[in-house]
Amino acid sequence: TDTDGDGGPICIDNCEGDASKTVPGPCGCGVPDDDLDNDGVPDCNDDCPDDPGKTEPGRCGCGVADTDTDADGTPNCDDACPTDPNKTEPGDCGCGVADTDTDNDSTPDCIDNCPTDPDKVEPGRCGCGVAD
Repeated sequence: TDTDGDGGPICIDNCEGDASKTVPGPCGCGVPDDDLDNDGVPDCNDDCPDDPGKTEPGRCGCGVADTDTDADGTPNCDDACPTDPNKTEPGDCGCGVADTDTDNDSTPDCIDNCPTDPDKVEPGRCGCGVAD
């Protein structure tokens, strides 16, 4: 007798009570084996059932690739400088420019008009390297 109406008699129905299955499948009885994003992983085992590129959220979450364009170990979703392998934040000089401070005066060379004079960041009347 087929009590759940799935076409399989009780003696061979391994999912008695589940009208859509006679065998458990990857999701078990009572749970559909659907794969709505067509990534080859049933939704019951897919933590990103609407993202065909992921089955786990990863660092960036479902729907966002964990791509690391500059190969600095920080995915683009968390990297404010995704094309600068030496920075993940722009700093004072911006992406693609090092925040180097040659004269150790706490002002990066990119905004220090006297990058080799530790006593000045502007040339003043006498110029860099000469006290005003």
